[in-house]
Amino acid sequence: MDLGCFDGALVRGEHGLELAAAGKTPMIVAVDDAVIGVGAVADAIREDAPEMIRRLHASGVKKVVMLAGDTRLVAEAIGQATGIDEIHASLLPEDKLDAVARMQREGYVVAMVGDGVNDAPALATADIGVAMGAAGSAVAVETADIALMGDNLLKLPEAIRLAKRTVSVMRQNIAIALITVILLLIGVFAGGVTMSLGMLVHEGSVLIVILNAMRLLRNTRGDTALPKAERTTTTAVSATSL
Repeated sequence: MDLGCFDGALVRGEHGLELAAAGKTPMIVAVDDAVIGVGAVADAIREDAPEMIRRLHASGVKKVVMLAGDTRLVAEAIGQATGIDEIHASLLPEDKLDAVARMQREGYVVAMVGDGVNDAPALATADIGVAMGAAGSAVAVETADIALMGDNLLKLPEAIRLAKRTVSVMRQNIAIALITVILLLIGVFAGGVTMSLGMLVHEGSVLIVILNAMRLLRNTRGDTALPKAERTTTTAVSATSL
């Protein structure tokens, strides 16, 4: 906690703004209606939050938006520390809902990540709702489409990476199956494919599809650990889901 003794004007003005700009929530301290100082409280930013934002961008996420109930100065301090692209502060639950709906109207596919009751309306409206299950409320977990039951934020970009790999493998397998069937049909009508040869080619294509799908089993957990150079304690800032 930061505590300084200043006159009332300074407490409400410059020092309070400085604390808020540092990502802390200032609180005026008064005794018998006389302001004697200002205190500030804050939670530490998760050390994996900046790395999560970086990996989300690397995985193809175009824009990471912060929807916060904190004041703008506090939210901006957190956004700058983590690399968030766009910040909306002092939001009520309905404001978060409106922000998600607005992004959808702009053509974005929106994934909302939240852990509290205030996030539930936005989680339900988003194209994909993701609840941080370990620290999240029961309402958030029940409302979301996906619940990450651990507290590792890096599992979010890992989930996106695995989903993209799965879709890619599915498309490859569909292409292999279609090409095999087309070639067999051409061979049958041309009279060059016998029953035994057709069965052999078909079973071979099935094995290829299975082996291709098994590639997803390699490194399915991905890298959900922070680089060693980044495993340091981060200075305390504002209370937030990050």
